[in-house]
Amino acid sequence: MAMVTMKNVAPFQDATPMLESPEQLRLFAQEEGYLFFKNLIPENDVIDLRKPIIDIVQKYDWLAPNTPPQLGIAASDVPENKEATPEWRDFYCDIQKLQAFHALALHPRLIRPLEILFDEPVLPHSRNILRLLFPNSARYSTPPHQDNYYIGGSENTWTAWFPLGDCPKELGGLACAPGTHKTGKLETQSAEGAGGRGVTIDEDTQWAAATMNCGDVLFLHSLTVHQGRDNVSDRLRLSCDYRYQPRTHSVREDSLQPHLHSLTWEEIYAQWPQDDPVRYYWKSWDLTITPRS
Repeated sequence: MAMVTMKNVAPFQDATPMLESPEQLRLFAQEEGYLFFKNLIPENDVIDLRKPIIDIVQKYDWLAPNTPPQLGIAASDVPENKEATPEWRDFYCDIQKLQAFHALALHPRLIRPLEILFDEPVLPHSRNILRLLFPNSARYSTPPHQDNYYIGGSENTWTAWFPLGDCPKELGGLACAPGTHKTGKLETQSAEGAGGRGVTIDEDTQWAAATMNCGDVLFLHSLTVHQGRDNVSDRLRLSCDYRYQPRTHSVREDSLQPHLHSLTWEEIYAQWPQDDPVRYYWKSWDLTITPRS
């Protein structure tokens, strides 16, 4: 099992009131390494992305027949390691071509807390990530890890994680270990689960987690240890990983490239209007871009 057992779990503290107190928000983020907001994104804006993604999932016959598609009830015959199948790459390319998938990362309700946190303009990374976790796939839950291992660049990069729909306990979700960002970069090793790398964390570590409703958002510092929780329901868990940093900080070049290099930007944008403001939005900014070593 990729997920490690959590002996000590407390609920996330809702940072929504801190939006009116920038210093309090920054201090909490500095101490805890996470920010959790209830109802940050309007529910309809999240559902507007969930619907076309579910349509794509249905196209690949990954939903149980004769069930309402938007419930996301998984088919019983999906291979356990779906990401090793040829269909997975085609599915992920279809996702990357969705304008709504990339546009949601620029939602003003996501940008505002980060503008307060950074006290400067925000650079949203264009390497947007969709997570799809099937039931009975505990081996492929995400193990404890730090995002900085994959991102590089500025350590003050934050990941926004949120489910595309309600995420009760049985559907899993994400848990983080508050304060672990202050320990710096931890040694990574091979691990079972998404990403294939993880860190060792003490069994008495204090964790934070909560049931998340559609529209709730969890932001995590790039060094905050976190892990996926097992999906023990009969439904798919869909979620987004969007990443952000202060615009004046250097950014590693692959953070501005499509996730998994599954397509080029030209292929992703092929059917989009030429004047769509989401296309290459970052190219109008004066950025310090560093190569991946």
